[in-house]
Parts: sequence; structure tokens; C-alpha cells
Amino acid sequence: MAKSLLIVSALLLAVVASVTAAPTPKKQISFNLCKKSDPNLDKCLKTSIQSVIPDLAEGFPKLRIPAIEPFMLPSLEIDQGKGTSKSVSIDLKLKDVKIMGLTSTVIDSLKIDVDNYKLTGKIGFTKPLEISGQYTVNGKVLVLPITGNGPCNIVLHEPVLELKEVSGSPSQKNGKTFVQINKFELKLVDVKKLNVKLENLFNGNKQLGDSMNSILNENWEVLLEELKPAFEEAVGAIAQDIVNKALQKTAYSDIFPM
Repeated sequence: MAKSLLIVSALLLAVVASVTAAPTPKKQISFNLCKKSDPNLDKCLKTSIQSVIPDLAEGFPKLRIPAIEPFMLPSLEIDQGKGTSKSVSIDLKLKDVKIMGLTSTVIDSLKIDVDNYKLTGKIGFTKPLEISGQYTVNGKVLVLPITGNGPCNIVLHEPVLELKEVSGSPSQKNGKTFVQINKFELKLVDVKKLNVKLENLFNGNKQLGDSMNSILNENWEVLLEELKPAFEEAVGAIAQDIVNKALQKTAYSDIFPM
């Protein structure tokens, strides 16, 4: 579920980086440039990015920005021991991951420090984020062992993601300034509800599997505390990679003209 949030974070910079690139042949995407000297730069940037997010469903192949509806991931791993919960300790591996709902992103707040290459903000969603794929799990939940592999479905209702700090460093190329992100720190600050469905637990024992799924959903807040540190770390790392690929194509001065 980490990477469901990561690509939304990446949009805040990847969309900006794409403004000077040629649009995809299938559609024209309109993005209003925001001048560096604009006293309302934060508001301008927030409005411009928000307006184009629904059009990014198919991605921007020329900038290596992937499609976000659905957003596909080959794998995701959440290790034991990174969470703060003493009641849950699991090693959860996902593959062939599909994430739905990212085009429902709402930028609640955004603040950019253009001169120091820093960005902070907060993001919400108007639709649940649904993560599906093939899982393998081992560990314990409320002292009970959990093991299994098969299809899974995880739904986050009304998640809120805070960009604590997105910062970069400049470099010169062909007489222009380019920026690469070297820090992408974020936090999942709120989730109203987490639903989990892991099929084929305990080698397909339906009674044990149904009982464990009930326990997971009844104790979703405890489960979330265990999962959060690992997927926040994964979110930041992959968002940083996606944004940097986009920023390699566009000079910083083209993103924020005077």
C-alpha cells in the first residue's frame, strides 16, 4: 500500500516537470505556468497541478512518468520490526500490485521554496485507495500466528498524506540549472478506516482464514501502525526516483520562469 501514496506525492513535482514536454498524442494537457515572481506562487502552483491530475491517468511515457489509474507495481515488501505496535509483527510481501483511486487526489495545501529547492504540502483523496495483488505473509497478530499466500485486497478510506520535506540540489548542464531530489520525507497522518482481505490464509483453511481476516479488520488501527513506517519509507524512495526521472528532462528555469 505504500506505493499507492508514493505516486501522488510524485505528482507535485513530476507534473511541474512535464509542463515543457510534448504532450502525449492521445490528448492535449493544459498546464498554467506559475512565475517565480508571483506573490501567490503557492496558490498558483496548487491550482495548476490540481487541474491536471485527472489527465495523468495514462502517464507521460516521454518523461518516464507511469500511468496512475491504475498504478502498477511489480512488488512491495513490508518487513517485520519497523512498526511501533507490539501486538502485530508481520513480514508482508506483495507482487503484481494494482492501485486504484489516485486520480482522486486533492491537494489540501502546498508551499514551495523555489530558491532553496524545497516543497512541503498535504494531500487527500475523494475516493478510497484500493490496493490489490498477490501476497505472502508470515508473522503474528495479537500473539496468533499468521501465514499464507494468494490474492489480497487492501482499502484505505480517506487517507491524508503530509509531505514533510521534499528537497533537492541544483546542477548545471548546457548553461541551464537542473535539480535532482535528494530527500523525500513524508508521513501518512490520517486514515479513517482500513479494510483488509487476504485470501488463502493457512493453506486455504477457510475457518481460520475468515477468523484472521476478521481480527485484522477489527484491529485495523494496530495493523496500520505496524505497516506505516515501512510504506512511508518505500513511498519516499520510489517517489524520489520517479520525480528525478522527470526532472532530468526539464530545466528548473523552464518550470518556474521569471
